[in-house]
Amino acid sequence: MTVRQCFYRLVSAACIENTRADYQKVSRALTRAREDGRCDYDWVVDRSRPEYAPNVFDDPGDYARIVQRSYRRDYWTSQPNYAEVWVEKDAIIGSIETVTDALGIRVRVGRGFVSTSKVHEIAEHFADVSKPITVFYCGDHDPSGRNIEQDVRARVLAHGSGPFTMKRLAIHASDIRRFNLPPLQVKLTDSRAFGFLVRYSNRCVELDALPPTELRRRIREAVLELIDRELWDRAIAVEKVELASIIDSVSRWPTRANA
Repeated sequence: MTVRQCFYRLVSAACIENTRADYQKVSRALTRAREDGRCDYDWVVDRSRPEYAPNVFDDPGDYARIVQRSYRRDYWTSQPNYAEVWVEKDAIIGSIETVTDALGIRVRVGRGFVSTSKVHEIAEHFADVSKPITVFYCGDHDPSGRNIEQDVRARVLAHGSGPFTMKRLAIHASDIRRFNLPPLQVKLTDSRAFGFLVRYSNRCVELDALPPTELRRRIREAVLELIDRELWDRAIAVEKVELASIIDSVSRWPTRANA
């Protein structure tokens, strides 16, 4: 999880207060814990500083080894449904990617209101899909978070996507009490606040506050409901045969040792 997700779990457990000062304490504590070996570095993710690098290899053999590890068949090609997961924040990707990778499902990150370019790109992609489409949405429970969900769906439809179903997996208003999430006060300066207050209440909560285990569970169960297991297993069997053929072919490629 991210530092922020860990912070919210501690707030929910009433170990600390929901303040910036306590957030900084958690951040410092996690830094010390990783440096002295109490916390594995892989347990805390930071997706706010992406890196970009070209794909380069030492020799053809090095590339061959990458090919062997990276080949994967698109299991969804033979499925009767098509699905994607959309999340409002990039920060939670580290918490869900083990599940979404295993399910072979595309995840789109909005980072707030989605740009026109991205909306058009999604619409074009959906227009080419000739099967029922379901989008599982995960976003903040606040005036903007709720509006973002409605806004992106309406705009994708307006750009010619064709019909698709959109289901919110998180966060729901009921999650605040169910998981003892630390609620925030609605900002009355937000132009969308009035509609939110009328429909819900004056309490809102960020997506990061939901326990990562619960978020993963919801995604896994929602996606599995759409999957035809027999077709899925058949695709995996075909993948194994194809991968064996690839491995046999690339094993003959030259390496630096035998060049």
